[in-house]
This record gives sequence, C-alpha cells and structure tokens, in this order.
Amino acid sequence: MNVMEIYRSVQGEGTLMGVPTTFVRFFACNLRCSWCDTKYSWSVSEGGTWESIPVQEVTERVQALGARHVVLTGGEPTLQKELAKLARQLKEREHHLTIETNTTVFPDAAIPLIDLWSLSPKLSSAGENYLRYPIIERFLEELRPDQQQWKFVIRDEIDEHLLRELLNRYPLFMERRLPIILQPEGDLAISDYPAALAYLAERVRDSFWNDYFVRVLPQLHVIVWGRKKLV
Repeated sequence: MNVMEIYRSVQGEGTLMGVPTTFVRFFACNLRCSWCDTKYSWSVSEGGTWESIPVQEVTERVQALGARHVVLTGGEPTLQKELAKLARQLKEREHHLTIETNTTVFPDAAIPLIDLWSLSPKLSSAGENYLRYPIIERFLEELRPDQQQWKFVIRDEIDEHLLRELLNRYPLFMERRLPIILQPEGDLAISDYPAALAYLAERVRDSFWNDYFVRVLPQLHVIVWGRKKLV
C-alpha cells in the first residue's frame, strides 16, 4: 500500500469529532480540488513522498499506536487495491474504521467492512465536474444509514445552491435522515473561524433545511493547530 503517514491525533471532522484516532494517509488522488489541504498527497511534484508498505505492517503500525478508532484517508483511499484486505485485518483486531472519500470510486469489497463512510462529494468551488452522480447514488442505496455521513465544504452561495440541487435529486437524504455536515472551506475560514461558522449557521436557518438532519461543524484540527501536518 502507498502510505504517506501513520499517526495518532484526534478526529477533527464530522460526527466523531474529538475522538482519539489513528490516521493512515495514503498517497495519490484522482481529483485536484482547488482548496485541498493535503496537496502533497497528489503527486511527487507537490512534495509528496510515500512508502510501499505491506498490509500486515500497516496493521501492526496502527496497532502500536493504541487507538481503537482508525481513519483511512488520503489522497483518496479507495484507490488502494488492498483496501479491503487492510480493513479486514483491522476489523479482526476490533478497530472502528472510518474512510474519508471524495465519493468518486465505489470499492465493492470494502463496503461492508467500514463502520463509517465519510462521504464528501466536491462542489463547484473545488473544481468543475467533480460530482459523480452514479457513484453517489450507489453509496446512498447500498450503505446502511448508520454507515454514512455526508460532508460538504461550502465556500459560497454557489456551493450551497449546487448542494440543494443534489439533495433534491436524491430524496433518500431526507427520507433516511442521513447526517449532512456543512463545513467552512479551511483556507478562507482560518483568518476568522467564528465568522465562517456564523455564515453557515445563518444559512441553515432557512426553511429548506427543516426536513434534513443537517449540522454546521468546523475542522477542529485547523482551529487548534492551523495547517500543521500530523495532527
């Protein structure tokens, strides 16, 4: 597996925010989001380095750090061919697994092995044509409700408009009360995070959101450590 870093910190995003967690960051991504905070995971030209590590060694290094919760991230972790094998080994050792994914690849073999799919389709501020509707639909239909959280980075009104179109397109978001997380875009928010959160908090007061399980959440690690790596 192409591994960039394995480290222990706390989960900084989503419904498990604040939980002590071991992170496994994989190299390579199939998107180039304009505001990506880990561009070094894209390529060597962006400063990326990685080790080719056998699945068993990845498992052992995770075990050594001691946290029950494990996040598989990147880059884009679903590009790793041995993802399901790693997930299986970690589950055998009673780890709780979260995958952070851009929701463009559906890794069939890994689907039932992951406790929480943190699904983050990229809206217009990330780049053009980054929404993969057939893949989004498969995740919606094939995951249990308790296996999924949907996380959307909102930079401006254009992003929110596109998100509303997406939610209208798929009634399952409303029908199953799936967790929808609105998160400020980090580079824009970091100079005044309270103001960035206030902007989103005002947006969700609109009646459109009344029938959705929506929440506004920050990136905790950005508030605490800024853009520091390995946190």
